[in-house]
This record gives sequence, C-alpha cells and structure tokens, in this order.
Amino acid sequence: MTKAAVFEQKEKKRALRIVNYRRRDYILSRMLLVLLSVSVAYAVLIAAILFMIIMAYESLVLNVGEMILIIAGILIGYGLVLAFYYVVSHKYYGEKHVKACRDVKEYLRTLKNIEKIDRDQEKAQRTVRTTITA
Repeated sequence: MTKAAVFEQKEKKRALRIVNYRRRDYILSRMLLVLLSVSVAYAVLIAAILFMIIMAYESLVLNVGEMILIIAGILIGYGLVLAFYYVVSHKYYGEKHVKACRDVKEYLRTLKNIEKIDRDQEKAQRTVRTTITA
C-alpha cells in the first residue's frame, strides 16, 4: 500500500502522461523537440563563432575554396552533433517510456492486490457477523 501511495504522490501524473502515447510516438515527439533544440543551439553557436572571427579579422577575405571548406566543416559538424543527439535521445526516451509502462503496470497490480485484500476482509467480517447473529 505504501508503494501505491508513494507512486500516486510522486510519479503518477508523469507516468500516465508518458503511457498515454505509444512508445514510437512518444520517442518521436521528444526527439523532434531535442533535434529542434540542438539545431537552434548549433546555429547560435556557429553564428557566435563566425561573428568573433569576423570581428577579429576585419579584412578577412576568403577565396571560394576556403569558404566551401568552412561551410562543409560546419555542415559535417552539424550532422555529427545531430546524429549523436538522435542516438542518445532515442535510447533515453525509449527507456523512459518502458520504465513508465512498467511502473504503471506495477501500480495497477498493487491496486488489484489491495482490492483483493479488502474483499477478503469484507467477506471475513460478514462471516463473523453471521456467526455472531446465529
């Protein structure tokens, strides 16, 4: 009973919110948020770095080959960072969904056990009452 009460107080809302999604849908929705956040953060970081480079070298003139190398480096870096966060977030949110499902199942199992104990106690009390009145 204590487990059920602790679960209700601390984790019930979060777990039920997660379990309402199918596993694939939950992972996809969370990964889209992560990938969007990573994209924005990477763009801000690259913009800041380019701004610092431009401010440091006022007369920075690059030929086309150097610009292509810089852009290719930025895009390859972006792809690597995105791939890393894709793998990590997929694993993390998949495990989070599995854990929430397991917790909700355990909670429901505990509630069924409590209900069974209550029914048994009620049945025993009725038996005692009928024995006393007879």
